[in-house]
Amino acid sequence: MSTLSALVLAGGYSRRMGIDKALLPLPNRQPLLLNTVQIAQQVATEVAVVTPWPSRYRTLLAPTNALLIQEPSLPHPPNNVLDTAYSDTAHRDKPSAGPLSGFAYGWQHISTEWCLLLACDLPYLDADALAQWWNWIELLPELDSPMASLVARRRGWQPLCGFYHRRCLPSLNRYLATAQRGFQPWLQQVSVARYDNISTQMFFNCNTPVEWSAVIGE
Repeated sequence: MSTLSALVLAGGYSRRMGIDKALLPLPNRQPLLLNTVQIAQQVATEVAVVTPWPSRYRTLLAPTNALLIQEPSLPHPPNNVLDTAYSDTAHRDKPSAGPLSGFAYGWQHISTEWCLLLACDLPYLDADALAQWWNWIELLPELDSPMASLVARRRGWQPLCGFYHRRCLPSLNRYLATAQRGFQPWLQQVSVARYDNISTQMFFNCNTPVEWSAVIGE
């Protein structure tokens, strides 16, 4: 049986939300990032959070024993980062280099062959659904083992809630060396096992206050 780690990405700017999405409280008052980490821990043997701002989440995640990984940052934030949550000097000097870079960097800190990659802002994430998906991957014939297993969407794959094998790393590093940062072009170079037995609601991520109000029932 293969072992599994999880990497949770928490480096987004939350521009449209206006505040840090990772800290938004669910109806049970649990912050979204903490909920994501605890669900990942039900499936994976180790969980790490990749972020440019580990100090922001250290106290929140202390009870989970999740590893906090400070990803390398860009020297300056993008010009369109306008929300006040990132206006102070500490955050302005440590902008994220993007989810694909954070994913690649996180691999250096885990030892397993498989990795569950999750965005931090998935309010409908479900541990049982992830466990069933992982069991399905483990039953795939070894000779046909893919580099990833993802859910298809209208414009490509859903990359920020899926499983990746360590064999994808050489391709990923070559792609990043070309200064490209988009998931979809890279995934065209990777063998992916499509998974369909899952509700698409689980992949919904909140980007605006209106969307968040719908999630919490306001």
